[in-house]
Amino acid sequence: MLTAPVTLESLMKEWSSDTSIDATSMEKETLKISHLHSKYLNIRAYHNILLRKMETDYKMLKGLREDYYQGHLTKEDCDSRGWEYMQHVLSNPAIARKLDADPELNKLLLKKIAHEEIVSYCDMVLKSLNNRTWDLGNFIKYQQLTSGR
Repeated sequence: MLTAPVTLESLMKEWSSDTSIDATSMEKETLKISHLHSKYLNIRAYHNILLRKMETDYKMLKGLREDYYQGHLTKEDCDSRGWEYMQHVLSNPAIARKLDADPELNKLLLKKIAHEEIVSYCDMVLKSLNNRTWDLGNFIKYQQLTSGR
């Protein structure tokens, strides 16, 4: 069983195993839905919080990097962050290009995107679980009709 935090790959693998349905025990499968719903809702909530944190961290780092490229940071500020001291000021278009290609910002952006994908995947799983309730109910009714109950 998965516990947060998870990767998108492990989440997809887990969902693939959770989608299997035992047609011989539909009552058990119906009861399993609430457990699965809780499981994926918890993963979604955890990664949604991480996503919000990443968004905040990204904005803060972007502001610092803008200050850095504008030459507003002191040598001590740069040294404390492990950045090379900027001795010249860049133009606004050059700053925009630097920010787009900034390795630290892009590293954080990729983490943010990963959490967005996990949250989105969990949303799709939860929708599928909501449909599963109806699907299993219809299957049980079909079995009752065909068995003569």
